[in-house]
Amino acid sequence: MIKLFRKVRQRLLTQNKFGKYLAYALGEIILVMIGILLALQVNNWNEQRTLQGKITSIYAIVKSDLELDIVMIDEVIATMSPEESVLKRIMDGDMTLEDYQNCDKCEFVVGGFPDITLKSRGLTLLEDNSTLFDIENDSLFIRVNEFYSYFITEIAVDMEEIEIDYSDNFAYWKTNKTWFPDNLFGIKNSEFVNYALNSPDYLNRVATWRRLYFVNYLGHLKDYKESASLLIEDLNKRNETE
Repeated sequence: MIKLFRKVRQRLLTQNKFGKYLAYALGEIILVMIGILLALQVNNWNEQRTLQGKITSIYAIVKSDLELDIVMIDEVIATMSPEESVLKRIMDGDMTLEDYQNCDKCEFVVGGFPDITLKSRGLTLLEDNSTLFDIENDSLFIRVNEFYSYFITEIAVDMEEIEIDYSDNFAYWKTNKTWFPDNLFGIKNSEFVNYALNSPDYLNRVATWRRLYFVNYLGHLKDYKESASLLIEDLNKRNETE
């Protein structure tokens, strides 16, 4: 192609057709410029496609994290439901001597609980690659960050309060209650039953535990699950529009 252009230019010059030569040269320049612009545009398209691929991959990991968190939250709620029922009966004064004697969970309703570690791989990738996103106009990016900012803070506070209360109960009973060794190994002890039935101290500790764990902590986990489900719907919609 270049040899052809050269031959055309030489023929025009030898034929003293300078005006046509200039027109031809200008056209050649325009063609070269168009070629460069097209190449740049294709390069921009490829870069944009690569960028969108990275963003889509990060959002997919965020979605996977949320789905795994929902599964774990459901397991925690299912595990703790029997304990919550016992706590409610204690608070309502419905537990009898026979109930305590036949209750396998009563020694552990204040203190024993499954913990949960929320998945954060997607959030870490989102933070580490924030320059890939239009952080001011990408509503999904904003929602994901606000979601994690709120729940990570609230759940961390809940867990800290639970740990403090658990440590306080453990230290007090260890120091002051003769039934404590039996309690540790789930052995029925009449002194513990008498304490649970008649002591305002036990009722206060049960009430505090129920508030911290079942109202605050599990309440935030349930809110997390509900908000995460809505966020997953938005992530799915984003994938459908791509």
